[in-house]
Parts: sequence; structure tokens; C-alpha cells
Amino acid sequence: MAKRKIVLLVVEGSSDASLLVPAFSALIENRLFQGQEFHCDVLTAPNHREEFYRRNGFYPADKPSQTVRELVENYLKDHDRTWGQLGHVIQICDLDGAFTPDDRVREDPLVDEAHYSMTDIITTNRDALIADRTTKRNGVDALLKLDGFRKKQGGRTAVIPYRLFYVSRNLEHAFRGRTDNLDAQHKQSGAIKLADRFTQDPNLFSTTLQSLRRIHGNPVTWEESWQYAMQDCHSLERGSNLAFVEPYLAGEAQ
Repeated sequence: MAKRKIVLLVVEGSSDASLLVPAFSALIENRLFQGQEFHCDVLTAPNHREEFYRRNGFYPADKPSQTVRELVENYLKDHDRTWGQLGHVIQICDLDGAFTPDDRVREDPLVDEAHYSMTDIITTNRDALIADRTTKRNGVDALLKLDGFRKKQGGRTAVIPYRLFYVSRNLEHAFRGRTDNLDAQHKQSGAIKLADRFTQDPNLFSTTLQSLRRIHGNPVTWEESWQYAMQDCHSLERGSNLAFVEPYLAGEAQ
């Protein structure tokens, strides 16, 4: 029997990996899912270079595709893998309300961290958040055009397919409906509990993904899901386009 190709899930934090790697592994048994964490938002990393370096051990590139590629290289090195063992690279980002109009971002020096609602974002430093949103939107635009990573292997060039997916404000907002700001410990414990439910009942994971797709515009295709997310205040709403991962890996048109 041929070895299963690795599907590398590139995610922002450990709770994302703790939930999605086992859940997708139970749902799609003919693939080997692995996770690699950025420990921060790669799409805003150029604005936070020193923090990114402290968390990941290398400085982010101006182009997000180069940063993602370096993280993939680090995963392969750390796990003694090769590019030839990769089947797909799937990146999952938080929308964080990045596509809402900038006039929906308000400043309040009394808040201790950003607060999100269905219609606006309140922050202590509006200029800094606007800068991050601009960088994030540009990064998404660039990554949506990326179809894969190319690697020379002998006399040929292999292409490892790549695609960008999203959850709404964050993983907890999408899967648990949480609108408060949870600390890392609560994020991790909640992700582990939910992963246990999904691994015991993969159909529950599948129906949950379809529900998140329907409440976020009910798109028919992956492309339509991103078009919806970029309109009005939809990037603040609960939802996800992870329902399109399974047909994507199956090679189905979408």
C-alpha cells in the first residue's frame, strides 16, 4: 500500500492544531494530517518582525508566500520529512474583521485589548490596527493567487498544491460561538474537548463545517466564500469556509 501523502495544516496557534489536525484526520482517513504553527498571525507579521522572530526563530519576508514556505521548510527539517512526502499545504487564517470598512474601527484608550462586535472593532490604537488590517488584506490577496510551492527534485520540478482557508474572528468564534477574549489555556482546553467529540463522531465535524459555511453566506464554491468574506462586515460574522477542504483534497471542481 502506498504511503499516505502529508496534508500540512499551517495554523496560527496550538489550539488550532489541537482541534483541526485530529478532526480532519478522523474525517479524511486516506490522508496524513500534520500541523505547523506560526504562534502569531503570518498575514500581519511584516508589521511585527521582532515578535515574529521571537516566536518562530526567523524574520518574516515581505511576501507572505515566502514566510509560509520557510515555515514549511522548518517543518520538514524538524520532522525529517521531504518535499516529496507532502501532498498539500493548507493554511488557515483568522479573518479578524480585516475586510470591514476602516470607519468601523474606533479608538478607546480605556480598553485593554481589541473588542469585536458584529459591526465594529474598538481598540486602544486605531492607527496601528488600520495598518495591520491593510497588511492583512494585501497578504490575503497575494495568497489567494498562490496555487502551490515549487521544488526542484532531480531533473523535474514538483508542485505542492497550496490553498488558503479561513475561520471568522478566530477558531473559538467559529466553532464555539465565543465572542470574548480567551487566554491560551482556555483556548487549548476547549479545542481538545471539541477535537475529542469530532474524532469520536467525524460526521459531526462534517455537519459542523457545512453549518459554518451556510451561516457565512452559503457559498457554493471556495472562491465565492472569499468574495462573501470580503464584503461589508462579513469578516466579523461567525463562519468558516473549511467545508471546502475535503472536496479540494479530493480534486473535485469547486
